[in-house]
Amino acid sequence: MDHVPGKIEGHIPGTRVMTATKSIGTAADAFSGPASQLDPLSTMVDGGLIMSGDCGGTNSRLTLFKVPAGTVFSKKYPNAEFHSKGQGFVDICKLFLEQAGAGKPLVCCLACAGGILNNTVDFTNVSTGWKIDGGELAKELGIKRVTLINDFEAQGYGLLTLHDDELVKLNGGVKRPGAPIACVGAGTGLGECFLTCDKVSGKYTCFPSEGGHAEFSPRDQLGVDFLEYLKKVTGGRRVSVERVVSGPGIVNIYQFLRQHWAFIELKNKKIDDEITSTPEYDQARIIVKGAKEGDLVCKKAIDIFCVNYGSELGVAALKWLPYGGLYISGGIAAKNPDWVKSDAFQSTYKDKGRLSPLVESIPLYLVTVEDTGERGALFVAVRLLLA
Repeated sequence: MDHVPGKIEGHIPGTRVMTATKSIGTAADAFSGPASQLDPLSTMVDGGLIMSGDCGGTNSRLTLFKVPAGTVFSKKYPNAEFHSKGQGFVDICKLFLEQAGAGKPLVCCLACAGGILNNTVDFTNVSTGWKIDGGELAKELGIKRVTLINDFEAQGYGLLTLHDDELVKLNGGVKRPGAPIACVGAGTGLGECFLTCDKVSGKYTCFPSEGGHAEFSPRDQLGVDFLEYLKKVTGGRRVSVERVVSGPGIVNIYQFLRQHWAFIELKNKKIDDEITSTPEYDQARIIVKGAKEGDLVCKKAIDIFCVNYGSELGVAALKWLPYGGLYISGGIAAKNPDWVKSDAFQSTYKDKGRLSPLVESIPLYLVTVEDTGERGALFVAVRLLLA
């Protein structure tokens, strides 16, 4: 890939600071337009300040960027600290801008973990039901425009900033300029999105998806048993693939195996006791550790996870035919690259019957960095400035 870099630099004690010369670059071979369209920062002399953020139920990470290549002030704020004081998201933003001490940004883009409706979003993991309203926030902060996007939509735009050393090619598929791009990423949930290219401008537009909530489809008898188990424990008639392919999904798989007739006698009591005595949100870490130490049930849980993750990537390949690249993002894959290189993952990715050759021809990549969403929000903020 060829890239036109945008420089991000700076240091402010006590904050999360990005120092990189490539973070706002874009992949030239992913567009059909000239290089001047690929990196808006490269065509600007002094575009002013922009603000972006990655906002979830637990933390809000905000960034202030001086276009075209100024200093970034970036800091993470735990939402609970503000909630406990009776404050809301607007108070976080005001404190951030005060601490940055660089003036008011012209535009802002926030990537939010939730459904965006009329430029608003609810913070479902904050007990009082925090809500961000882009229009109201713009008025409160004196910003010309605040745009909210889905967090995985930001992941999609973040793909456009990736460089060769931030990717691992997983097959022999050849990228086609101007073709659709897709991304699937397992973490706390299972996110999916796709991008299409405007043939005139050469710019990509990302569309969010709720593909992670499609039905889970078992591939063998053990998978059928697992599906029935999940129906019982969730009290539902259907089970989404996110219940399997995610961090909590790893926990669900292990809990199923530890009571299954074929594995109940294989449990390592010491590891099993450690897992079951650990808070549920942290159990996946113990299971991964157990697998690395050779525990049979933990290893089987990871194997089942990889089988179903690979299968879902193959489904995404069939749905979107992303000859511009199919990307695996998210912390789970970035921290465990051997999982997506494994036979369990690769075999089920390619195993799509009569269309297996088609799936194998789609270029498949592992994203090795974990700040793609933050980059994507900043990428969109730059576009807003140019609009």
